[in-house]
Amino acid sequence: MDVGSASSGSAVTQGLIGMQRSQAEITKSAQQIVKAGTTERDNPAKNDIAEQVVNIKAQTQVFNASAKIVKAADETIGTLLKTKA
Repeated sequence: MDVGSASSGSAVTQGLIGMQRSQAEITKSAQQIVKAGTTERDNPAKNDIAEQVVNIKAQTQVFNASAKIVKAADETIGTLLKTKA
């Protein structure tokens, strides 16, 4: 494997990791929003709906950026394979 494909593979991995982390954060914020609607009021900081909605929006943007990294790396790998063939 040449240096170009190794870098692209690493970019795919990092992009996927970014997507997974964002997805986990979105799920966590969504769960906090659900908890805010229940009788569980012992920790007001965790029940701040606005903060959780902002976090979901921010993590959605991080997820989309990570997906673009994966797409670009995939296209680069495809180009390298076509060039080598």
